[in-house]
Formats: sequence, C-alpha cells, structure tokens
Amino acid sequence: MIRKKQRGIIVTLVLDIPQIRDWVAEAGDIARHYFKHTTPEWKGAANPVTIADREIERLLTGKILSAYPGHGLIGEEYGVQASDQDYLWAIDPIDGTRSYVEGLPSWSISVGLLYRRVPVFGSIYMPLYDDWTYTDGDDVISNDISIRDCLKSAWNADSYLLARSDFNAWYDIRFTRVMALGSTASHLAYTARGAALAMVTHGSYLWDIAAGMAILARQGGEFRLLSGELIDFTHRDLTQRIDEIYVAGHSQVVERLLPLIQWRERPYHHPAW
Repeated sequence: MIRKKQRGIIVTLVLDIPQIRDWVAEAGDIARHYFKHTTPEWKGAANPVTIADREIERLLTGKILSAYPGHGLIGEEYGVQASDQDYLWAIDPIDGTRSYVEGLPSWSISVGLLYRRVPVFGSIYMPLYDDWTYTDGDDVISNDISIRDCLKSAWNADSYLLARSDFNAWYDIRFTRVMALGSTASHLAYTARGAALAMVTHGSYLWDIAAGMAILARQGGEFRLLSGELIDFTHRDLTQRIDEIYVAGHSQVVERLLPLIQWRERPYHHPAW
C-alpha cells in the first residue's frame, strides 16, 4: 500500500506486490532466454537495444496498464504514454544492455512508480542471480529480508563507490576504491543493501533511477547533483537526460562525497573515439 498526503488529502493506492513480482519474473525469463543469443541494434554509437529489451517492455506495459487503468507509463524503448496522469510507471526493461550484450551478469530490470512525479515504489531485479530489491509499504526488501536500515551513513577503509565504467574519462573522484558493474539500477540495489557506500554517475534518465529513488528514499537516501541541487522530477522534463554528475546514497555520505568529485578540465578520450 502507498499512502501519500497531497493538499491535506490522503491518497491511497493498493499495489499487489506479489503480482508485480510475477510480472517482473516473467520478464526475467524473457531476458534469460535471449541472453547470449541475440544481436543488438544500435541507437546511436553507444546505445545498444535488443529484442529482449523490446519484448520485456511490451510485456510489462501491457500487464501494468491492464491492472492499473488510468495510470501513465514511460519506458526506455517505447517512450511516454499519458504522462499527465498522477500515477506514472517508469520501466527500464534491461538496465545495462551493453553488459547484457557482452555476456556480463549484472544487468537488471527496473520498474518504478511515481505519484505526481515523486517516486513511491521501486523494484530492481537481477535475473541471472534471481536477486530482488523492492519497496513494500515503508520497508525495503532484498531477497525476503528487510534492508531498510542497511544504507551506509559513514565509511571506512574498506568502503567502495559504484560508478560508470568510463567515469575516469570525465571526472576525478578522490576516493580509493571505485567499481563499475555496468548497470545504474544494479548499482542502486547494491547501495541500498549496504554492499556499496554510494553511486556516482551521470547521463541517466528517469527510467534508470525511478525505482532506485523510491528505494533509497525509504532509507534516508538522496540523489544530489554536483551543484548541490537535489534531483527532483517535479521540476524536470521527464524525458530529459541528467548530464550533470550526481551522487546517490545516504544524505550524510552524499554531503561528504560531493567535494571529492570534479569534472576533468580536459576529458580523456578512448583511442577508438
């Protein structure tokens, strides 16, 4: 159940979490079926898309809009449907398609729900690991265990950040341990359970982070731009890419990390660029 107070009125939406998990699990079956057995198309030079992306988004779109008529939806592959509705679902059918195409395991299926542009529900599923992270009421569940109190609010010598694989080409992070797993949504799931300290990245869209924003919000987390501004979709174009660097994690960690990150004055260029 989701309860939001708007202008003095309590708005309640009952979500069938087991049903949503069934839909996402079915989407995971599609992803596993095509894994290592599909040839990508390319949306520009750096954005692959596969038949699995398209089939999963069509599946989830049909299930969601049938069960929740009157809701809107935005997906990575097929764009926006009824974005002016109070409730808007955001779907990334395979977050980390490049990893998926290369046969790497840490991609995920990300499903988020926004109420008046504020993320209120999120599910991140890594099919190859059968690994779940999702909100259930005010709680956050990871593989049937509550992780609401697992987001790290401080760090030590063993802490590590998660970032884009090409982060070093664009910005400096004065932090010793940085890893890249190839999926923004998966990075957020690992951050939520306390495996990683925080995520640093740029170039995200709403469908990449809606689920993760709902999850981290339950844990005292935030998404803050390098400028110090909070990411807030109530004042953003829902289809606009977030090009500025941002940090996602516990608010206390984010505050300490921001001064340690800066754009490179002269970005590195890959030899093939």
